[in-house]
Amino acid sequence: MIRRRAILAFALFLAGMTSAARGAGVNLTLKAGMFFPSDAVFWDVYKNVTFFGGELAVPLAGGLHIWAGAEYHGDRGLLPVTLEESKLRLVPLYAGLRYHFGRSSVRPYLGAAAAFFLLKEENPIGTASESGLGFLGQGGLLVKLGGRIGLDVFVNYRACTLKTDDADPIKAKIGGISAGLGLVFQF
Repeated sequence: MIRRRAILAFALFLAGMTSAARGAGVNLTLKAGMFFPSDAVFWDVYKNVTFFGGELAVPLAGGLHIWAGAEYHGDRGLLPVTLEESKLRLVPLYAGLRYHFGRSSVRPYLGAAAAFFLLKEENPIGTASESGLGFLGQGGLLVKLGGRIGLDVFVNYRACTLKTDDADPIKAKIGGISAGLGLVFQF
């Protein structure tokens, strides 16, 4: 219930940002890519995880933008010892600031955001459903293709450690590097 409320609040926040900045050069990006986990245990089970998502960037002043987004990571892997199937769903929701350099048709950018991670993992051993706060940093290039459409080539790093509330808590490091492409629509 709390997760649903958090997702609803985040969606309303994004909608409010869009309507408040209408006509101010809002960028909507639809993106996809690969996530490469930094934790050895996570890597052993899932290797490379595909993801898709969306972002909004609303200009504040100069090259500074308010930046928010959400991603969906879903994959299946094999547990290392038993070789039983494990299913992963990871949803990072993030909001922060991003700075775009220059005004040419190819613009580099850097961004930093606070992130809320929702994780659900199901396998024969059991089901884990946790959430926690983390950090996301992103760099990339925005390439104008023509008119109000562009391409976003990006790399980001995220850091978050989730811990279960059990008597014998288990820590899950769900950080790592991701890279991908996005289709940018400017309004």
